[in-house]
Amino acid sequence: FYVGLFRLDEFLIKRGFFADMKKILTVILIFCIYVAVPAVITLSVNSDDSQGVSQENIYGPRVNVKYKNGTKSVSVNEFVTMVLAKRFESGDETETLKAMGIMIRTDIYRVMGDEMSVDSETLGMEYFTKNVMKNEWGNNFEEYYNHVNDSVMSTGQMVITYNNNLIDAKYSRVCNEKTLSGTELLGADYAYLVPADCPEDMTSPDFLKTEEYSKKQFVKKINTAYKDSGLDENNPFGDIQVVSQTNMGYVTKIQVGNVVMSGDVFAKILGLNSPFFAIKDGKITTKGKGSGFGVSLYTANIMARSGSTYEDIINKFYSGVAIVSR
Repeated sequence: FYVGLFRLDEFLIKRGFFADMKKILTVILIFCIYVAVPAVITLSVNSDDSQGVSQENIYGPRVNVKYKNGTKSVSVNEFVTMVLAKRFESGDETETLKAMGIMIRTDIYRVMGDEMSVDSETLGMEYFTKNVMKNEWGNNFEEYYNHVNDSVMSTGQMVITYNNNLIDAKYSRVCNEKTLSGTELLGADYAYLVPADCPEDMTSPDFLKTEEYSKKQFVKKINTAYKDSGLDENNPFGDIQVVSQTNMGYVTKIQVGNVVMSGDVFAKILGLNSPFFAIKDGKITTKGKGSGFGVSLYTANIMARSGSTYEDIINKFYSGVAIVSR
């Protein structure tokens, strides 16, 4: 028997059988690597928490979030947590976060209307995925995430209405002593935005900020947004004129070259903290942080530390509204 096997082995070697088998096995191995490795990489990318992908079935209203590898749906409250995480600052109190969560949820449902879903791009809200939260918060991730998520979940499906309609829940991080009048500047539909006193906002480190721009930097930023601005490149700061502003000093319209834009747009183009600004040569000084409308988060935190609830915060800055469960 053994002699027979030896002779068979000798025969196969002479015929080159094992050499051929080695070539075949090599080809099979290369094919497996070619097919399997991309599949593993794809699986790894698709399961990456930084994409905020939820594999669970979503029942009820949802937000369709666009990621690098496609679009995934998340529940409204999950998306509220993602948005609130982006707006969150370490000093934010629980009652402030509850109010903010209700405001975000209100805006989502307002834009969604009667539909059962809405695209995140349509909402236009900035948000953090879990991996971004981990990168931003580091060792504080678990504490901060639980703080934010618990605040959202504790308010269930609460939203804010005015005359039975969902409001545009405007807010600012820091105001200039007093919030702006919605009726005066935005129209009758914004009558719930009443001027509210925020004197302590002036103590915020974000209250006053000065940015300096070279002529070249300023022209480049404006021309990126308006290529036909007609700005004088040699004297761009002399080519600016405030057209209108509020009694408090918020710029509502400004002419830059031959373009007239809102103060909000001008602030956004230059990356300014607010549309309350003064320009002198290349220096632009802003007061406050945000549009100046709605809830002042700085004052909201002060209220929360003094025992105020999220209802107190909402009712201070929004007049005649109702907080209801959707």
